Amino acid sequence: MNLKRVETFLLIIDYKSFSAVADILNISQPGVTKQLKTLEKDLGSTLLNRTSLEPTEAGRVAYKKGQKLLRDWKLLEEECRVFQNNVTGLLRIGASTIPGTYIVPPLLKTYIDSNPHVEISLKVGDSENILNLIQNEQLDIGIIGCQIANKELNHECIAQDKLTLIGPNNSEEIEDFEDIRDLPFIFRSERSGTWKAVQKGISEWGGSVNELHCLTTVHSTESVITMVESGLGYSFVSHIAAQNANKQKRIKILLELPVKRNFYFVYPSHKRNNVTIMTMIELIEKKINERIGI
Repeated sequence: MNLKRVETFLLIIDYKSFSAVADILNISQPGVTKQLKTLEKDLGSTLLNRTSLEPTEAGRVAYKKGQKLLRDWKLLEEECRVFQNNVTGLLRIGASTIPGTYIVPPLLKTYIDSNPHVEISLKVGDSENILNLIQNEQLDIGIIGCQIANKELNHECIAQDKLTLIGPNNSEEIEDFEDIRDLPFIFRSERSGTWKAVQKGISEWGGSVNELHCLTTVHSTESVITMVESGLGYSFVSHIAAQNANKQKRIKILLELPVKRNFYFVYPSHKRNNVTIMTMIELIEKKINERIGI
């Protein structure tokens, strides 16, 4: 049996969208349809109601057995890889915005140079989305900005970030919340993990985000930094994101909020012997400790 066909079927059930599955697998929608039809031919049963995209009775059995089949196959690959002298295979990394933009990319060349037989894919999204993809076995490892409570997932803190107030280079010094109450601010979207931490930090500082003058809301930290650089307003951002712009004198770091934010490695517990994953974890931990690339 072709495992790619099984994977395609599982994704159709999960996402209930042929186009979404086509994007995930990087194939055409007709390609998704062909994979499903071929699997149904192999099994001799219709697996999917084409109108509702719900599994048939046979499809529900195939979905459950297919999940186990893919898990067992991946586990077999990982256990056999332990006996290889080199690190090989596909490593699917997911990261929330800050680590996905500022931590992981600078390290990929170092990792690939040391492990030329590994293919890497990197997906950047919010922490909740990355966590869901790991739980559904669509990513191998994640770096996210929230702690989890799931016995089936290993997680460990790998980095701590500070939250900083940034402004244009000609900004005056800021001492307390009253100094910023009337300034124009650029907000991040409510789904942003950084912005949720900012809300908590401002509260501990003695103020509230609701008391600030919001000029605009954007979905990207880099967009925030560029707007601040242009003189449009002020914002609170990750220190990891702000420090390079500060060194380049694009913006000015004015103060730090009294709160820290942690980033965590997350990966399925059954992958703890996966050499490809462990070598990536070791590299990132080493570079973070050396303060390289961050």
